[in-house]
Amino acid sequence: MSIFDRMDRATSRVIDRLHGMRFVLYPQTSTPNGRSEGDAYRNSWIGKGVLKRLPAYDVIEIGKRNRTGHDFQTPVVGEKIELSVDCHRYPEAAKARQRDRIETDDLRKFEIISIQPDGLSRTVFQLIELR
Repeated sequence: MSIFDRMDRATSRVIDRLHGMRFVLYPQTSTPNGRSEGDAYRNSWIGKGVLKRLPAYDVIEIGKRNRTGHDFQTPVVGEKIELSVDCHRYPEAAKARQRDRIETDDLRKFEIISIQPDGLSRTVFQLIELR
């Protein structure tokens, strides 16, 4: 084990202790273009992770599209929601799948749209909020 692995484990625990939010992950199964339903072969689990809400700026083109005149572009502000989970403390995070549901302690509900390991000990879930 390298010194960077030890530092990552130590800082990961502190980050979860200070900024972590408890959540419950409910596994889902679905078909392409179908509705999600509970997965009977995987169990739900309780975890703790860091929830981040970041603004996301996209440019949408309005006006002429043939590139002969001015290109008017309007920035559209959206939101990027990420949940970072420690895989050493919660090994079930590595088995999470797209479209699984997450419910936080304050009863907000999210759906996983992508899963990206960060290269060390954490996994980052890209989420959308369900209303």
